[in-house]
Amino acid sequence: MTLFTREGGTPGQPTVLLLHGASVSSWMWSDTLDSLADLHTLAPDLPGLGKNAPMGRFNLNGAADQLAAFIRAQATGQQAHVVGHSLGGAVAAQLLARHPEVVRSAVLMGVTAEPLPFERTFVAFTLALSAATRSRRLLNWQAKALGIPEVHRAQFMAEGLAQTRPGLENVLKEAMAFRVPPVFAQVTVPVLTLVGAREGGINHRSARALAQPVPGGQAYEVPRAGHAWMATQPDLFHAILRAWVAQAPLPDTLRPLLPSRTPQQPTVPACQMRRQHL
Repeated sequence: MTLFTREGGTPGQPTVLLLHGASVSSWMWSDTLDSLADLHTLAPDLPGLGKNAPMGRFNLNGAADQLAAFIRAQATGQQAHVVGHSLGGAVAAQLLARHPEVVRSAVLMGVTAEPLPFERTFVAFTLALSAATRSRRLLNWQAKALGIPEVHRAQFMAEGLAQTRPGLENVLKEAMAFRVPPVFAQVTVPVLTLVGAREGGINHRSARALAQPVPGGQAYEVPRAGHAWMATQPDLFHAILRAWVAQAPLPDTLRPLLPSRTPQQPTVPACQMRRQHL
């Protein structure tokens, strides 16, 4: 299977798979690929989005299945630490639920896993806003408002101009249909959920709800942070990833959203132990 992918780091080291959100693509992880040079990093465009749009309409379950095959083919030891933001976090959760054998750990950031109030109104408003901002001037304003670095704005605008109404409507419906997978209670790998302090209550509740069923699951709030906090606080984000992959203490600036719990180490079948590169 061929996925447009940005690859970085050191092949043979533990693989970190980075999954982007709905309004961007794999370029959002460029600084992370550079920062984690001692690990093996893979940042594909999600199936059906970005440069992988020719693969067909985006679907959460389909994306999870395709990424499982991608991990088996490209990741060290056929497993990856999966990191997903927003829509990418929902895909990461579905990947963990459907194919836990390829996931070494999961970091789910800014995920919405509850019904939105007035969903129809939200969809209509978002579609209208997308149509209204389909100009370079307004997309540039939107990029500045989102804190997108100057080096990536041309790519952001190109993807915004290429976005179709049916494609956007489909992504919105898929994202809003996501809920905490029931099988999370049987998950045996570490799960970390993160939410920016300035994100809405729904995302805070979702962060708790995604971590709560998992034995050893952890949920934290990132202080002074909005939805795209990885772009505005990259040093903190990279420090979190390094600590998480190394199973070291997380930065103490994070605020716990759950009572203190002892993280559970991943349980790996003996047949897979030989394939892991620790």
